[in-house]
Amino acid sequence: MRPRIVVFTGGQEEHAKLSRESGTWMCQYIPRSQYDVVPVEVTEDGMWKVPVGSLPKGGDIARTIEMLFKATAPQEPAKALEKLLSKPVDSIVTLLRGKGGDDGAMHATGDMLGIPVAGSNQHISQHAYNKHHFAHTMSSIAPTPYTQLVRHSEHNEDTARTIWGEFIAPFFIKPVHGSGSHGIVRVLQFEELQRAMAEAKKEKKDILVQEYRPGLELSVTVYSDANNTPRSLPPTIITPKAATFYNYYEKQRSAGAHFHGVHESDSSLADQAEAIAQEVYESLGCSGIATVDMIANEGAIDVLELNTIPSFHKSSPIHHQMQQARMHPEQLLRVYTDCSA
Repeated sequence: MRPRIVVFTGGQEEHAKLSRESGTWMCQYIPRSQYDVVPVEVTEDGMWKVPVGSLPKGGDIARTIEMLFKATAPQEPAKALEKLLSKPVDSIVTLLRGKGGDDGAMHATGDMLGIPVAGSNQHISQHAYNKHHFAHTMSSIAPTPYTQLVRHSEHNEDTARTIWGEFIAPFFIKPVHGSGSHGIVRVLQFEELQRAMAEAKKEKKDILVQEYRPGLELSVTVYSDANNTPRSLPPTIITPKAATFYNYYEKQRSAGAHFHGVHESDSSLADQAEAIAQEVYESLGCSGIATVDMIANEGAIDVLELNTIPSFHKSSPIHHQMQQARMHPEQLLRVYTDCSA
């Protein structure tokens, strides 16, 4: 009997589209001749769609998944989990962003059930998901932009004026808990700061104020090989097509940015970026696949974020990096699934 891998996609409305695309991509390239692959969709209201059976070895996987989910009725998670566990589950892959993904909740569920979940564990996922904790940890590992935490209870006119006096525009307002660049605001005017803080206060969300660092946006993917040794894919330089940074809306578009490899004349930059990414990965105790976002300027590199659940689809930086490395997706996912199953 082949090992049974369950792939969770969908989830919160703001991340559902890219999560589904990542799930389809993942199901396409996990070697289905060796694994029984079961996609599970989490709807925007938190219900689960657990289809009967697993995906076929061949055929149009995107179309098959679409038809499966159309034919599958959503259930409350408890009932759906019971249905899912009616057959042995050898491994779980979560591509949910936010709840059930970056927040470590699926990893906690897997730990409780004794089922391996691919990627970094609950503690590490939660740590990376909290931008304030991550920035504090990074301060002793690698350079990071200056940041300041503002609790939602502190969102008032006086606090806004204090921030405006301490930071030089442009700067960023980021939700402390967030992923996929959702909710990030680039502040140029005091009124924009006021609006961002008022919205965060309304939603009772803490924010992080982060200084702007000019330079090249870089993404480096790190993964653990079959010997549990960290390896990295070639860095990708990201140039947004219609924005000043690679924001949420550019990531939602199928071609929202240009991806470039680092030119061979700048090999020292690539080496430095890969070394920093691997140090971040190892220092935090990551496993599976993770991406490190950075800014490079005049030989200096600042770490921005760590994503323990990257986006996997043809318009994502990781796809470009695999092309640069001449690595077939199945090669990377074979290591990923072997490490978790």
